Amino acid sequence: MMPIHRKHEKAAVTGGRPARGMRHRLRRSARLLVCAGLLIAQACSVTEAKPVAWHEDMQCSSVAPRPDRDGALKEEVLSTPNGSIGYFRFGHGSPIVLITGYRATVAEWNAYFLAALAKHHEVIVFDNRGIGQSQAHNASYTARDLAGDTTALIRGLNLKHVTVLGWSMGGIVAQQLAIDEPDLVSKLVLLSSVPPGPRAALPTASVNEVLSGSGDGHFERVMAALFPPSAVESAQSCFLDDMFTPAGYAEPAVPANVTRAQETLMQRWKQDSRALRQLDRVTVPTLVLAGTNDQVLWPRNAVLLSHALPYATLVEVNNGGHAMMYQYPYQLAGRIDTFIAR
Repeated sequence: MMPIHRKHEKAAVTGGRPARGMRHRLRRSARLLVCAGLLIAQACSVTEAKPVAWHEDMQCSSVAPRPDRDGALKEEVLSTPNGSIGYFRFGHGSPIVLITGYRATVAEWNAYFLAALAKHHEVIVFDNRGIGQSQAHNASYTARDLAGDTTALIRGLNLKHVTVLGWSMGGIVAQQLAIDEPDLVSKLVLLSSVPPGPRAALPTASVNEVLSGSGDGHFERVMAALFPPSAVESAQSCFLDDMFTPAGYAEPAVPANVTRAQETLMQRWKQDSRALRQLDRVTVPTLVLAGTNDQVLWPRNAVLLSHALPYATLVEVNNGGHAMMYQYPYQLAGRIDTFIAR
């Protein structure tokens, strides 16, 4: 098992002190106040284990098995009360539903990362509303709306004992889902994501401009944002070939109105102190994963997340970037699989 950073454990009962449950609530409340910026900021810092060090294993379109090379794999469409959801489903085992990030489609998932997960799990990936075959009946685009879409997918496919993995903005949706529908989520994985509330560090305007831009040199600029300097050259060679691209799936364009809606969703999340307080009541075991060289979402976000969630395990990956599933597809999937199997 890979080293972990921190894990909340129950304290022993000591005479003359508040009951264990009360002490836990007091500690949790103090952490929430700190992370909301209402107490001394230094109190939010904790001693963490050293980041795990993995050797990069980008596959660069190797001959290794990957689900999108299965000609029988086709996009399916689920009709829900809120609209349609386009999704892919493959693998065997306990289900894991993956929620993608800002301006991303299912194609942005690394195919080898998904293949590694599919060895022990049924993998479900889908496009967020307003993209491709996922079209809602209304234009509402809050975190709760997207969480509702994921809820509809889980229930519509009759999934049980589900692990929900959210990457980047998808992690926001996953947190909201765990708040709204805790009984639907067996395990929660937050990859390169951000907590609610005023201490969250969202992407800078310049990073957003890169991620939503186009034109000459756009691809190179995006790679420089998603990966640390030492991995950019490899990413430029490998990223496109390693994307999840099933036959017959033409990666859809992300409409401008969806880009604006997703930007607004993240800004509202930063203002959502209520969601921050609600995380304290989420009892779902959670794995928080972050790269130490994430240039899109400040790695400190992961520490704040691990404080806000009562049953969180924090793992930082040395030199990992925002899209570190491309840097470490097998090792990252293995760490997630170990967490789910506990």
